[in-house]
Amino acid sequence: MNARPDDPLALLVAEYLRTRDTAVRDEIVLAAIDLVEHIAQRYRFAAEPVEDLIQEGTIGLINAVEMFDGSRGVKFTTYASHAVQGAIQHYLRDKGKLIREPGWLHDLNQKIGKARGRLNHTLGREPSSAELAADLQMPEQQVSDALATRGVFRVSSLEQPQGDEGDGTYSVVEHDAARVELPENAETPVVDRLAIEEALGRLRAMERQVVLDFFFNDLSKTEIARRLGYSSSHVAHLLRRALKQLKDALIVDERNLVRRQLRSLEGQLADYARRVEEETIRDDLTGLYNRRYLLDRLDEELSRCQRYGFLLSVVLVDLDGFEAYLGEHGRAEADQALMAVARLLTAASRRIDRICRYDERRFLLLLPNTGQQSTVLCERLVAAVDALELGPGAADAGRIRAVCGIAVYPLAGADADALIAAANDAVVRGRASGQGVVISGA
Repeated sequence: MNARPDDPLALLVAEYLRTRDTAVRDEIVLAAIDLVEHIAQRYRFAAEPVEDLIQEGTIGLINAVEMFDGSRGVKFTTYASHAVQGAIQHYLRDKGKLIREPGWLHDLNQKIGKARGRLNHTLGREPSSAELAADLQMPEQQVSDALATRGVFRVSSLEQPQGDEGDGTYSVVEHDAARVELPENAETPVVDRLAIEEALGRLRAMERQVVLDFFFNDLSKTEIARRLGYSSSHVAHLLRRALKQLKDALIVDERNLVRRQLRSLEGQLADYARRVEEETIRDDLTGLYNRRYLLDRLDEELSRCQRYGFLLSVVLVDLDGFEAYLGEHGRAEADQALMAVARLLTAASRRIDRICRYDERRFLLLLPNTGQQSTVLCERLVAAVDALELGPGAADAGRIRAVCGIAVYPLAGADADALIAAANDAVVRGRASGQGVVISGA
């Protein structure tokens, strides 16, 4: 492959295509990660977390590296841009809805729904926000805010009667069987009436007459057929065709209305997300992700690995000697040590890696697209923790040491529980033998 002088990654790509060295591939991915983030930011209003879009875009970038053919005269960055954008769009197409709520809000509403059903059965009535908050052990304001958003993500069909909570479909047969009873003073808003009149004007005369008789003059299909001299089946056919044309004419206005509603909701949801995020996915002390959130992320990463055949390293970082340090120096100093280690973990990891505080003295790292080469990061981390000066004096340095247990999917296990158990076993072996880094199965 001839390297193009205007393509900064051409030489690296050429070397990878020649050697298939995964270290070179990782270097290309790291060099082009800014491109992935730039493209992912274009879809930041797609109601999906940007970090998820970056993950999918990174998969597209890796596929671009594997499939690139330089002999066609195309720049690698141009080819990679299309691959990244395609991967993100495919992900959104698979998961997307017309209006999609953020994942964290969906999970929160699911929990509230289960608690509501449970309390309704126990109390024999609808529970209050305070009772829901007490059951979920959450702030009442957070529950109230979540409840206020539950109806804003549903879009009703144009053919669905107002107030219907079913599946959004409404047939002509159902209209004959049970007509909607409206209050005597109920009126269609002026703007809606004008839109309907304009859409009706585009119908052919016969179709318009059938629609007016059926929906506005309250005649059944049989009565309309008798009146016009047609069969009931032909009248039903005319109604279906007219309704489809009306829907096509009105759907543009409906979509524009939805877009306006979404724009007005963006600010509210962004503010709510900022307030809830720290309570739902972050550890208060270290600022890292909490255990529950990262275990959910681990399930998603495993799903990606199964889909694309990638490796995934799960690393459990244990602070050996932490209990003794806590007993000697107290909680404040121990918390300072935990925050120092958290900063080291953040500095040593890549942007696509995920880190959480797993429990009192352990941290959990997810390293996507990484196999046994994760030992390099762990060795740097162990050395950095050893170099920390913890406690009031230098004599206390080294009282805490890091032990890293590594489990690689799929070699060490096929699910989250198996991988974490394998990483924990590696930690136990490391503490017993005095090793700083132990890989499961090695």
